[in-house]
Amino acid sequence: MSKPVEFGEFYKLLKAARDGNKEKTKELEWILAEYEHASAATSAFDELGQIFCHHGVMELYDYTGIDDIQYINNLEISVWNYLKFRMKISLPEYMLKSMIKHAKSHNLSQKISKKWETTVEEIDENMEDLAKYVAEGIIELVY
Repeated sequence: MSKPVEFGEFYKLLKAARDGNKEKTKELEWILAEYEHASAATSAFDELGQIFCHHGVMELYDYTGIDDIQYINNLEISVWNYLKFRMKISLPEYMLKSMIKHAKSHNLSQKISKKWETTVEEIDENMEDLAKYVAEGIIELVY
């Protein structure tokens, strides 16, 4: 990747929401809305990462059937095992596959490449690693 990206502020908000901070939960909702379209991105990988952050949290909600980070964080291991059985896939695999599928179905490599004058090949080469980075960060905080 050309310029390292990090989503420390996003993860701080996610952690605060996990810990029950209602004000930070509202901020998380706002940042997720902004990240959906990544309009404030500063680079190609920042844009893709923001989209992955939004998509990852939405997929977490979809996987669990719950849209409350604090509640999700308190799920017992038996519930996670049941979800893995019911979904026929683990949460990390589910998030990763979903992010990549979303990127491909919306031609994000081509759109981002054109916008940021980055090659499609560079974006494609780094897409899975960026998706893993984002998914692991989300999962580490709530699983």
